[in-house]
Amino acid sequence: MKKIIPSNPLLIAACGPQFYLPETKDRPAQIVVSTYTQDGCIEELQEEAKRRGVAFRLKSVETDLGWEIFLFPFYKGYKCTGEVTGPLKQ
Repeated sequence: MKKIIPSNPLLIAACGPQFYLPETKDRPAQIVVSTYTQDGCIEELQEEAKRRGVAFRLKSVETDLGWEIFLFPFYKGYKCTGEVTGPLKQ
């Protein structure tokens, strides 16, 4: 008999979005990260772009600090989006 372990909703809330959206005919590729602070968001975006070997242009920095602020330190309230402009120049 298999045991089912319920997932903890706080752990799910702790995982903020961090992903790469591939290029389409309508828009360039994008990198999206989330962090606790605005400065941290931009730094994380720079690190992710460096890991992927691409250059980017900052498209937006958004914050969603409504009632979710009560989930701190589990909720990452800043989301940065960067548009990939090409390969990283050495």
